[in-house]
Amino acid sequence: MSLFDLTSSKLTIPASILSIGLIAWLTTGTTAAEQSAPMDATDFVDPMFVQQPGKEQDRSGFSSLSSLELLKRGLEFMKLEFFQEAAEDFTEVLKRDPANIVARNNLAVALKRRGQFEEAIKQYEEAIRQNPTKAQLHNNLACAYLARGQFDKATTSLFNALHLRPDYVSARYNLAHVLHIRGDNAGAVQAYQEALRLEPKSSIIHRDLGDALSSAGQFKQAVIEYLAAQRLGDNSTQLQVKIARTRKDADELPQAKAVLDAVLAKEPTNVEALNLSGVVSRKQNKLSEALGYFEKALDVDPKYPQARNNLGIVLYMMHRYPDAIAVWKQALSLKPDYAEAHYNMGSALYKAGLYKQAEEAFSECVRYSPSDATAYNNLGLALARQGSTEAALDKWRKALELDPNLGQAHINLGRELLRKHGELPGTDIHESG
Repeated sequence: MSLFDLTSSKLTIPASILSIGLIAWLTTGTTAAEQSAPMDATDFVDPMFVQQPGKEQDRSGFSSLSSLELLKRGLEFMKLEFFQEAAEDFTEVLKRDPANIVARNNLAVALKRRGQFEEAIKQYEEAIRQNPTKAQLHNNLACAYLARGQFDKATTSLFNALHLRPDYVSARYNLAHVLHIRGDNAGAVQAYQEALRLEPKSSIIHRDLGDALSSAGQFKQAVIEYLAAQRLGDNSTQLQVKIARTRKDADELPQAKAVLDAVLAKEPTNVEALNLSGVVSRKQNKLSEALGYFEKALDVDPKYPQARNNLGIVLYMMHRYPDAIAVWKQALSLKPDYAEAHYNMGSALYKAGLYKQAEEAFSECVRYSPSDATAYNNLGLALARQGSTEAALDKWRKALELDPNLGQAHINLGRELLRKHGELPGTDIHESG
């Protein structure tokens, strides 16, 4: 059977994939959109009204406190993260004065912090109905939508906030965050840059702009933003690892290694730095060194699936296919939906001549990563090796539907069609590197 051999192993390192964190806290100590201070930054907090909540506290004394006193106490409860008690005070204020925007806004914040997202959304929507021109309410509503994964509604609310108040840095930042989550890297970069024009000394915005640039493949520009965040006071290990990862992605391997060495000198058991050091060593073709880093990462955290996947990759590159397969099986026992590990295990199984098992592994990969054209190509190869020609042709066509420029799938499909019609002998096996 004439086949163009297996697409080279993905060597995908999930630990080096940019992670998008929660909306960072900017100005008020709460999430960027979620400000529990009273509207327009009026300060009603007065510690003299704070009572430590507990089962023994008499909550029947609402009537002895004015609405202003209840607001003050509710805000103090918010600062102490006693969200149930705060919600009770704000609810009592709203019973007396349903139009009190401060109480309704902060009741919604308290509900959201308790995980009662739908109730929080209802409160924000009512607040906006009463006060449609308050940009902060639209912004806070967007945060509640974001917590529910309702990205379209979050985006619309943020645009509403920015229409009302174009210089609203928190809304601009949150819009960038949502666009980044949705994969609109160009839009996210633009929104972060606009936020930086409003607040140029924010290390958080520089850092997250770096994340968006990295996602867009602009690695050198991402490093510039990370270094700006560092100059502005972000000396966190997390940022150093981001810098190292992005230098690795930019093929600045010695610089990446230097940053990681500095991290590990301070934190020798930092599994992310150990894993990434292994990736850098592998890219430098220092396989034994890479093996050591991944094994040390797994000594620190045996349940770290990325390090197991990467250890399997190094074993694969050493042609230790049975060992690689065993390691990937361990990774998948920790993370069954780990598409990269399914793909890589399929590659090793194919190399070992275990075509039925390779078919199963590639099938699992496309189950969890249905847009992976190379996995469909290799699934076709595994099927063809078992004599399932028509099924193989279908997989190669699917690969080309996903990626019309995938040359190996073109070759596999073309050669099999020619062989099928008797125009080529079915003997040659073409190996690719």
